[in-house]
Amino acid sequence: MQQAVEFFVAQGSYGLLFLALIAAGMGLPLPEDIVFIAGAVLSQRGVTDLTTTVIVLAIGVLLGDSILYFLARRLGPTIYGWRFVKRVMSPERRAWVEGMIRRYGGFVVFCARHVAGFRGPTFAVCAIHGISYPVFLFFDALALAVSLPLFMALGWFFANSLEEALAGAASAEQWIMLGIGGVLVLVAIAHAIRTLLRRSSAPGPIERPPD
Repeated sequence: MQQAVEFFVAQGSYGLLFLALIAAGMGLPLPEDIVFIAGAVLSQRGVTDLTTTVIVLAIGVLLGDSILYFLARRLGPTIYGWRFVKRVMSPERRAWVEGMIRRYGGFVVFCARHVAGFRGPTFAVCAIHGISYPVFLFFDALALAVSLPLFMALGWFFANSLEEALAGAASAEQWIMLGIGGVLVLVAIAHAIRTLLRRSSAPGPIERPPD
């Protein structure tokens, strides 16, 4: 991973960062955090402009995800035959994701963005099974607003120690997943409480008077 970051830093190109994120969004097994860190290192060293880099990275991510979304929407269930989808999304796992979509809607997009390798196939399932594009884009951008500043901060502050930046990225991913898990637990608890309250407030059966 460090070699990949060094490669992007050595090239120092907005275009390469942009194309890498589009390819990653469409299923290339390239962790986005590597590109984010490289972009931050380039900005910290004065090779690129920070604001422009952030814009390029954000558009690259959202465009790549959007291309995958519309491709999956157009192809429908036939996309499940794609090699990278079949490798990650078994029928059992796909059924589980579909159930989560029915239960949590766009929040599945938010969670999947932070799971490398699982993100693309999950986005495809979301597109096929009724998550509208505005909802998809909103939750995708919301998740990006968490990960992009975090990983760019690591690249910025550890620009002279890529090993420490990547170690920090691994820890950050774990904390993000723990946070998502905590939110899911809270949502499940809230749903259970709401269901119990609804049942307790429902009127009981009307008793018929004796003849």
